[in-house]
Amino acid sequence: MIEYRAVITRRFKWLIGATGVFSLIVILTALYGYKVQSDAGDFVHGVQVGIFVGMQIIILVIGKKWRAALRNESLLKKLYIEEHDERKKLIMDKANSLSLYVTLFSVSLAAIVFGFFNVTISITLFAVLIMILLTRISINQYYNRKF
Repeated sequence: MIEYRAVITRRFKWLIGATGVFSLIVILTALYGYKVQSDAGDFVHGVQVGIFVGMQIIILVIGKKWRAALRNESLLKKLYIEEHDERKKLIMDKANSLSLYVTLFSVSLAAIVFGFFNVTISITLFAVLIMILLTRISINQYYNRKF
């Protein structure tokens, strides 16, 4: 448990750093505003701030869970068991694999369909498809070397 406590402590420090970065981004966007000259500018700015605030809330919930685990040995043991559950890992692997293929198919289909209506959207979707594929390939190569 001592090693796992060190892992959680290190993660907690990274979480504090991420909270600082996201807080700085929210503050800077609130102070300097969004300088887009379009009707969608306010909407885009609201979506960005909403995403950052949502990330802050998620980070705070996770941080609270980890901090409680660091203070209580039984919660730390429960967190360790939850994180290293082999059945849960297998389910997540299967679900992630299937969701990747569904996402690839959906983005490909959307790129083809939107190619008939708007070339910009179609090219953007193809770029998203390429990024998803490159991410999948690079992560696959990383884990093939690691294991």
